[in-house]
Amino acid sequence: PNATTQTLSGGEADYVSQRRSQVLPAAWGQYFANVESQTKTHGTLPSYVSDILTGVLGPDAIPTLGIATSGGGYRAAIFGAGVLNALDGRNQSSVSAGTGGLLQAATYLAGLSGGSWLVGSLSEGNFPTIHDLVFGSDTTTGWQTQLDLLAPSTNATEVGEYIVTIITELMYKWAEGFPVTIADVWARALSRHFVQGTTASNLLDSSLTHGAGVTLSSITEL
Repeated sequence: PNATTQTLSGGEADYVSQRRSQVLPAAWGQYFANVESQTKTHGTLPSYVSDILTGVLGPDAIPTLGIATSGGGYRAAIFGAGVLNALDGRNQSSVSAGTGGLLQAATYLAGLSGGSWLVGSLSEGNFPTIHDLVFGSDTTTGWQTQLDLLAPSTNATEVGEYIVTIITELMYKWAEGFPVTIADVWARALSRHFVQGTTASNLLDSSLTHGAGVTLSSITEL
């Protein structure tokens, strides 16, 4: 069907409407303030920017911004993390550069393949700063990208046990009547490298869930 004839679902339309009225004016205002602070030697922003933010042009004038992170495995995830860090209003160096705050002004954030590892990890971790997401902090465990996805140890016995553990987890899914594919193996390996709770020291610990049970719908409960 023609994309121009499609409409948003009720839930998504409500989300966009609430974000446009309650969040975006302040978010865009802060972003433009950052931009203007870096361009003051070259003049101020156009007057229509103020008209948008003050509501003179109506709520529909607020921009709808979507940010997408590309595919490409680890490389895409790490590159995308760097870009989002440069757009994050919580990063003072980005604010000083005039780019910080654009992430907060976005209505949509999406990712493909390796980019979705970043977006999924960021959502599951309740949107910490990119630095804390990747490197860890007092409240986050960080990514384990220094370890191979399917051979995270140099010990052959440990690698064998790791693979057996993943296959065992998939057997539970199969036993419940769901189809199992190579994508499930990939997903369970990725979860051990990108979701919160897993560290290099406990990655091979089969007593931990390593992200099992986390669903997209549960993200709304964060």
